[in-house]
Amino acid sequence: MHRHLPTLSGVLLIMFVANGCATRTAPSLASSMPAADPADFETQLNEYVEVQEALASDDFDEARAQLEEFARITDSATQALAARALEAADIATLRVDFKPLSESLVAQDLPQGFARAYCPMYDNGSSWVQRDGPVRNPYYGSAMLSCGVVDAAAGAHMDHTAQHGGTVFMAPDGFHHIEGVYPEAGVFRIYATDNYRAGVDVTDWTGRAVTEEEYDETTDEFVEVAAIDLRPGPDGAYLEARVPDYGGTAEVIAKVVFQEGFPAERFDFIFANVSSVEADASDASSGVSFGGDAPDAVTLAQRIQPDVPESANEIAAEIAVRDQQIRDLIGRGAFTEIFIPALQAKELALALQQRGADLPMSANNQVRIAVRHLVRAAYLLDWYGDLGNKNDVDDAYGVFGASVSQIAAVYDVPAVP
Repeated sequence: MHRHLPTLSGVLLIMFVANGCATRTAPSLASSMPAADPADFETQLNEYVEVQEALASDDFDEARAQLEEFARITDSATQALAARALEAADIATLRVDFKPLSESLVAQDLPQGFARAYCPMYDNGSSWVQRDGPVRNPYYGSAMLSCGVVDAAAGAHMDHTAQHGGTVFMAPDGFHHIEGVYPEAGVFRIYATDNYRAGVDVTDWTGRAVTEEEYDETTDEFVEVAAIDLRPGPDGAYLEARVPDYGGTAEVIAKVVFQEGFPAERFDFIFANVSSVEADASDASSGVSFGGDAPDAVTLAQRIQPDVPESANEIAAEIAVRDQQIRDLIGRGAFTEIFIPALQAKELALALQQRGADLPMSANNQVRIAVRHLVRAAYLLDWYGDLGNKNDVDDAYGVFGASVSQIAAVYDVPAVP
């Protein structure tokens, strides 16, 4: 968002004159506000969301204009946060100052029609309020418009329970859930639900089921070799394609267009067997032990927190164990389960960084750099795993795996079988 910055009350104005410079202070924003009670909270939120949506659209002029309106109808404490944001001379600074303003609103009870949203990438995690619907990230705008989750506390995960015996991924818009199902040999279906897991009519959706693709080194892109159109089923309940039955494991890449004019979103599905609604939900993560410290009875937040050993070498060994778990999950296409070992590895790596005082300086620096890359890659694995795009998962794991290898080399940790 780019626009010229108009004169703003509350900002120190510097006036240059022929023989030097003189300064004067304009009336503060608060003093220019009418002496009236703040508007009701829903009215305030409606005006705040205009700011959020303008930032998501990269429109600096509109965001600042709407922020001025918001400041006029809010309480004095929130007005102070808005006044600080209004001093921003560019959109990047405005986004920085939009965070504390947003966090003051996120903490309050929201009226119907509004939702909390959270982005794990911006400034170590940032929240905002938006209208209920697909993610519209105000901190990244068009660069990463759909980065985040809706109506979720920091670190929380959406409901990925399969309703048709398949595998559920979160769409990049942060609102739709996409379930890929292989109900019988040669039949592939896509079901969609909204943020509340209610069914979505997909009659107007289009897409294709890609069963074979090749990597083109010249363009650095994957090229479709074989694909079948996805067509709506009865009453728009699902999209379906008749795919070749190769026997054994079925791998299907669904490329789905939610709205005409928008690009197709990619979801990678791997089916070891025909989908079954009666299948044990634990099958999605069977064969992987999360360190023995995360029984199913505990909450998700507790499952993510690993037991941290005392010695640095033992911590490094535990990181290597999580690395192997992630590789196994990627190999089986269990992308939505990646977040547990990835975020556990992140916690272990941060703990390891605190144990680096006894290392030589060069080794300590190597670990610190590796930890920094590992932490970012863990967040990406968490996010991309929910989206179900294997190419993105592989890219994130490339950084994650390299970081683990650097840590293992410093602490002489043997490879996990």
